[in-house]
Amino acid sequence: MSSDVKNITEKTAKSSIDPIYDTNWCDMPAEIKSVCIGKMKFKERLSLRCTAKAERSLVHIQKIEFDDGRFWGYNKKLLVKLYSDDKRDFLKEVDKNYAFELLNYIKNVGVFKNLFFYVGNSFADYKQFTSDCGLFTAKKIEFELCNFEEVVAVLRKMENGVESIKMNYCRIVSDELAGILKISHVQNASYWHIKDYNKTDSLHMVAQMWTDENSKVGSNLQVSSLGDGSFGEFLEHFDDHIVSKSEKRVRIRTNNPDCHILLERGLDEIVQIDDSPQFFRLQVISAEMLESEYDDDCREWICKMNPYIYDSDDSSEQSDDVSDFEDNDDILHVYDSDDND
Repeated sequence: MSSDVKNITEKTAKSSIDPIYDTNWCDMPAEIKSVCIGKMKFKERLSLRCTAKAERSLVHIQKIEFDDGRFWGYNKKLLVKLYSDDKRDFLKEVDKNYAFELLNYIKNVGVFKNLFFYVGNSFADYKQFTSDCGLFTAKKIEFELCNFEEVVAVLRKMENGVESIKMNYCRIVSDELAGILKISHVQNASYWHIKDYNKTDSLHMVAQMWTDENSKVGSNLQVSSLGDGSFGEFLEHFDDHIVSKSEKRVRIRTNNPDCHILLERGLDEIVQIDDSPQFFRLQVISAEMLESEYDDDCREWICKMNPYIYDSDDSSEQSDDVSDFEDNDDILHVYDSDDND
């Protein structure tokens, strides 16, 4: 017994010679470094990654959660803003040469609630972006003024689990939409919207994809269309599948006897049938759903795409777009941030 006490005493004395707060970072064991890195904010981790190459692998395996990640591309530069707990954690403007490296690091370590991309024509090297390892992890993703290549490049670099996809003012044509519909994230998203689509084929293309993929009840697409004819084109495409139709709605059968698809036009005292844009909602519903269960109030779902169409304060509160929280003052004063030092 006395020998055991002696051994413990000697070990305690030896461990007290070099207390942890006197130990150099390079002498710390990897598990202690990992704990320290896990408590660092993104900017601190990025600095450690850039200055201590030996610790890159430790920095890369530590995930960090964000509420929002926002990426603006302009003049071959990229502005990155990352938010946690409704506060900005990181603001950085980088040129194209460093943009892909920064994006790939963020992609590997970030776990996002929302991702927002507005990259314009700033990045043409999609091959470099798509060939790099790692995937974005996010529940919701939003694109604004992006072209087909940019949308596809980002969607193909997403982990499974994307619940919501929003495309605002994106320059997408029919053949490109068909390509987007082949992406699994689009097929499996519970909510998807296309704002200001300038063709008339989106409704029947998505409904056909849902039918082919046997999409689950609750799948939801919303479209604002600048062209006239989407409703009629849908009726023509599914003429043999129509269960019921009216000026405002059409319901069709699918290959699954348990599921129907319901198309609704956004029409009320404010939004009229001849207005532009025209608003549509497409849903996979239970075949048992009664017409009395339909939602006659289109205001709420229209406001998800255009919160200002009713020109009232309360309607703007119904939009959950990432871009609605954009703090434009940061863009105008980007160099005021010490992140650019």
